[in-house]
Amino acid sequence: MTDDGAFRMMVVRSTDTVRGAIAAQEARGDAARILGDMVTGAILYRETMAPSLRVQAVIKGANGSGQIIADSYPEGRTRGLFQHKSAAPPFHLGRGSMLQLMRSLPNGELYQGVVELPPEGGVSEGLMSYMKSSEQIATVVRVATVMDGQSGVRAAGGFLIQLLPEAPDREGAIETMADRLEAEFDDITERLVGTDASPDAFIAEAFEGMPHTMLDDSPVAFGCDCSKVRVLTSLSTLGVDDLEQLLADGEALDLGCDWCGKSYRVEVEELKGLLTQS
Repeated sequence: MTDDGAFRMMVVRSTDTVRGAIAAQEARGDAARILGDMVTGAILYRETMAPSLRVQAVIKGANGSGQIIADSYPEGRTRGLFQHKSAAPPFHLGRGSMLQLMRSLPNGELYQGVVELPPEGGVSEGLMSYMKSSEQIATVVRVATVMDGQSGVRAAGGFLIQLLPEAPDREGAIETMADRLEAEFDDITERLVGTDASPDAFIAEAFEGMPHTMLDDSPVAFGCDCSKVRVLTSLSTLGVDDLEQLLADGEALDLGCDWCGKSYRVEVEELKGLLTQS
């Protein structure tokens, strides 16, 4: 945060997290890049608006081309999901694309907002539109995923800068920062690669000549909350007829997690136990 209370900045190096999400989803091309941007955006949104709570970001592609979901947890674990039907066109953004952001509230309720992406905009523009319309906070967001081939990731990361309500000279502060960001940070891909997405490098450049204080840092990583217990709990919600049908073959089930791809084996005796409980 700048020492005069005008701005706060969140920066994330998400290269390894994005690599994990893209690899787990086997995403390629534009879908992989946008998945990476969504993972980065979800982390920034959580750290900004609900650092101690879970958030989820959903972007729907244009022309029914599928959707991408990013899920970020307070301990820094983040995952992604790419949903695309085989008959649908390749995933892409454009007119009609929607961005939805959701976060848990301390009372257990869910807060959510939805915005339509600007016709030529991407995840960065969608996040800025959301912050302006749903949170009423002047915010600049830049996220990027620099691909190495169709599915490899060279670097990923981004930043979020907000004008704070107590800014002593709001108009002057906005003008100064807007000029700096427009000239130096419109496209951050080269900086991500050149600095290995270093948060320190971004902060030093954005706040150059502006006294500021580092308030906190926290780790981020790709991770999933799936488990054998969750699989069994999900199966336990099935009716007796469905469970009997699963048992008809007399073979164990191998079930995979849609988020991370991890496989769980459910033995016949475990299925029988669920049937008994039902």
